[in-house]
Amino acid sequence: MLRLAAVACLLLAPSLAFAKTFPVPADNPVATVSIPSSWAPHDYDGGVEATSADGKVYIAVEVVEADEIKKAIGDGVEFFVKQGVEIDPDSMKTRNGKQAGADSFEITFSGKDKDGPTSVSMELVKTNAAKKFLILYSWGAEADAVKNGDELLKIAESLQLTK
Repeated sequence: MLRLAAVACLLLAPSLAFAKTFPVPADNPVATVSIPSSWAPHDYDGGVEATSADGKVYIAVEVVEADEIKKAIGDGVEFFVKQGVEIDPDSMKTRNGKQAGADSFEITFSGKDKDGPTSVSMELVKTNAAKKFLILYSWGAEADAVKNGDELLKIAESLQLTK
């Protein structure tokens, strides 16, 4: 009976049950995020990155130091440039929201990367730490972002501020 209950729990568990939780950044974290193991997540200096299991959508979560959101946005755009993503500034759309119980600001763009047209997203979250913003980056073809939408949403919803 106990074995049957354990199997049932495993079968009913959400896909993030087989995820790894990362502190962001690894040293002196201001947040944690869980990313499915199938996305092959790994940390880097300042954050964590992963690519969807089908290899079509890239995500990263990192901390930037900035006095104001305008500087954090500039750092975010610079990140995309370093990754080889061209952004169409005329396509910019913005919205205010909440992420992990904190104020957030999302910016989306149309863009282009080595694989062709791409949807680009950057969400900035004001952390509890002074002068630190968390940025959630993602990009991939729009159809691929939709296809991976459930997992992208679960990743975003897993975000927890620690400081």
